[in-house]
Amino acid sequence: MQGDALSLEDKPAKAPARKASPARTRKHGDGHEAKEREMGDALRSVYDRTVQEEVPDEFLDLLSKLD
Repeated sequence: MQGDALSLEDKPAKAPARKASPARTRKHGDGHEAKEREMGDALRSVYDRTVQEEVPDEFLDLLSKLD
């Protein structure tokens, strides 16, 4: 035999259902939400500062060579 032919009726096997990890199903204390908010604020601050940075001239020169 050279190979098995697949018909349209052949269905791929389904992946087993994933169980939620205990860490995700557990209720968090009041401090958890405050920590998440603080982390979100810090990430937004870093992002905002990064977006406001100027692009170095060397990088602009390299980009202009691609045109």
